[in-house]
Amino acid sequence: MGKRRQLLLTILLAFTFLLACLILGQNSPLTFVVYGDTRTGHDVHKAVVAQILRFSPAFVLCTGDMVSRGTEADQWETFFQIIKPILDAKIPYIPVKGNHDRDGETGLYAKAVERLGLKPDTGNPTYFSVRFGDVCIFVLDSNTILEDDEQLRWLEKAVSECKGLHKFVAFHHPLFTLIERRAAGAERFRQRLQPLLNRLKVCAVFVGHDHHFYCTKRQGITYITTGGGGAPLYDLDPKLAQEGDSFLKAYHFIVVEVNGHKALATVVGMDGEKVKLEGKSENPFVLCDHSGG
Repeated sequence: MGKRRQLLLTILLAFTFLLACLILGQNSPLTFVVYGDTRTGHDVHKAVVAQILRFSPAFVLCTGDMVSRGTEADQWETFFQIIKPILDAKIPYIPVKGNHDRDGETGLYAKAVERLGLKPDTGNPTYFSVRFGDVCIFVLDSNTILEDDEQLRWLEKAVSECKGLHKFVAFHHPLFTLIERRAAGAERFRQRLQPLLNRLKVCAVFVGHDHHFYCTKRQGITYITTGGGGAPLYDLDPKLAQEGDSFLKAYHFIVVEVNGHKALATVVGMDGEKVKLEGKSENPFVLCDHSGG
């Protein structure tokens, strides 16, 4: 009986240890990087990649337009050459499909996702979810989402079932813009997606498409446009911003630090240092804080 009791005690201790490791793993600090719109700005993109590596992120999220023409295999090859240091460091790279990444049924985008080592849980390379500890990322394809009801049904189910505390959604086209000529397009995406995002109470939304940085908080959700990864920068109109927004026309990437109930974002420039933002100039800033329950 003594040996059996000792064996049971050993098993119980081992199980308790493993359970504690799982719990601590879910709540341990985690850093990830978000950037986008690299296209043919290869020198800038290379510099951004070099700076990203200094932060040793758990993963990298790209908000789309990785190439200028998704139908051109050589452009994808150049893209992979540039991000090779990230992949060599065994850092997962999570892509969002931008309008320039559309491949005209050549299959090049699906091949790129496969080359990144991703196995989408939906079986679809353009929308899927991934989880890292207490962080859940839900990737959508905004090229088709205005007509694709299936994506919205999937998003609602996936977010509702996710047990992670921090839930982030990523797609390419913004719901809010500081570019007047793109306001009508942003309104269409807003009407389509904002009610669902509000209902799901996600932490933040990452997009690209507009080649600058813009952050706005609407109905409790932080919306971040990060399109400063190499493509030519776009002018922005501060008059289109609301009070409390921040923005900057500059090449950049975003470092997100998740620690317990809080996620902080820092906008980082080409020199690897945090930049001075226009509008509400706070940097870093809180993406979400679940301390209140």
